[in-house]
Amino acid sequence: RQFGSLQDVLTRVDAANRVHPKWNESMKVISNFLEVGEYNAIAATGMLWDSATAPEQKNGYLGQVLDEIRHVNQCAYINYYFAKQGQDAAGHNDARRTRAIGPLWKGMKRVFSDGFISGDAVECSINLQLVGGACFTNPLIVAVTEWASANGDEMTPTVFLSIETDELRHMANGYQTVVSIAYDEAASKYLNTDLNNAFWTQQKYFTPVLGM
Repeated sequence: RQFGSLQDVLTRVDAANRVHPKWNESMKVISNFLEVGEYNAIAATGMLWDSATAPEQKNGYLGQVLDEIRHVNQCAYINYYFAKQGQDAAGHNDARRTRAIGPLWKGMKRVFSDGFISGDAVECSINLQLVGGACFTNPLIVAVTEWASANGDEMTPTVFLSIETDELRHMANGYQTVVSIAYDEAASKYLNTDLNNAFWTQQKYFTPVLGM
């Protein structure tokens, strides 16, 4: 019962019914889309753990694998909470179907799915930890918690800010990945290309989303 105490408090204060109805609709998109990134991040960091040789790096990557597993559960719990306690369960109780038929899905799949698990381990690290985590995930999650709070949603900031604190640590893993190969000529000659590709792929999707 990871969320038992939290749900008990929010139920007692009738928090779900204080959420603005339009924000409830927005969360049908936001939470299950973030789940895609967290799920694929498990595979990406597992690949990094398998590729690393330094014990310090392996510990950092393994810690992130465990974080990402918890994040998947947290995103799923948001949908579970709104489906059970919110004003309109449709879209929360079939979140994955809603995600697959949504107009944002193809772009999200390219950024959060293909970008995190395609290519070699360094390319995945750049997409996930350096560009995705440092440049876009952080402002997106911070903005979502602010919007949620302004619309009467107390559940989302509580859960997502827990994710946010982990993302700061994950950025350090990405920095360490780049530092570890910066002086390896065989690997570093591809580094700038990987950075350019990652920034282009992710900014053309996330910049409009963050601008909304």
